[in-house]
Amino acid sequence: MAKKEFPPPWQLEGSGVVILFPAHKKRVLESGLLAEEDARTFVGGVGAVMLVHYEKSNCGPYDELLYIPGFFAHRGKNYLRITRIWVSTPESVEWGRRNWAIPKELAQFNWQKNRDGWHIDVRQMESGDNIYSISLKPRLFALPVTTALLPFSLLQRRLENGNSSYFLETRPTGNGWAQLAFVDSIEGSRALPDYHSISYPPRLALAIPQFRLTFPVPQIVYG
Repeated sequence: MAKKEFPPPWQLEGSGVVILFPAHKKRVLESGLLAEEDARTFVGGVGAVMLVHYEKSNCGPYDELLYIPGFFAHRGKNYLRITRIWVSTPESVEWGRRNWAIPKELAQFNWQKNRDGWHIDVRQMESGDNIYSISLKPRLFALPVTTALLPFSLLQRRLENGNSSYFLETRPTGNGWAQLAFVDSIEGSRALPDYHSISYPPRLALAIPQFRLTFPVPQIVYG
């Protein structure tokens, strides 16, 4: 029986949490979370930690934790880049790397939503050690949001034999609903410190109770 394949584009649906904060260049570079090559092109801007529960995707349901430090310069343009990311299924790890050069790793996720709020716990697969844990409460009413408000692309480095040979540029598109959220508690780790350790105020936490997202076929960028 042939192994199932999951090439792009992907259509995804789910819910999530987005924490946005100023990506001050000096503090990010001192965090130790950037590879040497990334550090040379990092320019700052806006960073984000995102926790996502995909109820539907091309490779089935899965959970995700990712870190975007901010913008990176390449040939006179600025791009976002995912530098740390964990997901809950091997299929998402393999095809995220193959399709878009997103450096996914496998982790355990415990995602709870109830009247008291949302709690997401992410741990290392073998040791069970904490990677990231957050509790928050969505507040006020939800407003419609669209990626058209953030017209930026991801630029991920494609590594072959340990060397960077080219990049993959991807511009996801999507829409959904978002509402302000108050963070009750957060616990980071050496793998991904909490956002207080890697940023300065102002910070904005958003709960996304529903969204749809398309990850298209990427474009090759050389240089």
